[in-house]
Amino acid sequence: MELYQLKSFLTIAHEKNLTRAAETLHLSQSALSSQIKLLEEELGVPLFSRTSRGMAITDQGRILMTHAQDVLEATSQLQQRAEAMSRGITATISIGLNTDPGFLRISATNQRLNLLHKDTNIIFHLCQSADTPQKLRHGQIDLGFFYGENQNTDIDSFIIKQVRTCVVIPNKFNQEGKDLDWQEVAELPWIWVDNNFPFFKLLQDKIQDYRTLPNQSVTAVDEQIVRELVAAGQGVAIMRDDEARALAENGQVSIWSNGWGEIPLCLGWMAGRGEEKSIKDAREVIEYMWRKPTTLTDGSLTDKCWA
Repeated sequence: MELYQLKSFLTIAHEKNLTRAAETLHLSQSALSSQIKLLEEELGVPLFSRTSRGMAITDQGRILMTHAQDVLEATSQLQQRAEAMSRGITATISIGLNTDPGFLRISATNQRLNLLHKDTNIIFHLCQSADTPQKLRHGQIDLGFFYGENQNTDIDSFIIKQVRTCVVIPNKFNQEGKDLDWQEVAELPWIWVDNNFPFFKLLQDKIQDYRTLPNQSVTAVDEQIVRELVAAGQGVAIMRDDEARALAENGQVSIWSNGWGEIPLCLGWMAGRGEEKSIKDAREVIEYMWRKPTTLTDGSLTDKCWA
């Protein structure tokens, strides 16, 4: 098994189309198809099924996709660590990101960290909120963003901000613009992450008196996929209000009036490690970035890195 095969596997899974994946990887379709065929033979399971619309990932492929991502991420960490050592960097800080980097202000955070702590190598990882505690315990990350209250006594944290969430309905499911009740909303096809996803827990607490559960027709692995599927009109979902409002302004969805909620965005680290220099430095920078006004664009250095 080669790393390039895993990269090809993930690219096809993302593009859902062999032609687009081949273009992304700068390969011929036949070469890419051969890579996947060899990988399937080595793993002993089919990764994709070919349909009239493109390449659909199989149930086995969906399970293995997470492991493939972990392998490539570990390889990237190895390369980054080696490069850091060659540059004389003395410390490394790994930060888990539970949602899109733009929302978490990662560009500006990275700029300020590099400015103030040139001897520190920063590694950012994608990390679902539900996985953050275990990754902290196992040392896979040093700091991690997550949604929801901190229920872990061995993890310290602080609340960065309260995030508003809402239920969005693609307009094709409610073309008349009716004021739907929960029964009607629940019966529509829903895009689900998993039952441990904090947004869904928040919704469950809100609707706990209702007997009807959402019709979970599609399962996605993270918020970015949920957003794409909602934008394509493939199902109802619960989202951050900034993402939902953008879709609503584009005329793609309506926001269900009874689906509003609020959940904390937190930063966590292992108890007892908070005063370690690299962790403390990163915490202070992240706190600083969230105290700053947000009127400037994410890429602007003014009033972000130099203050």
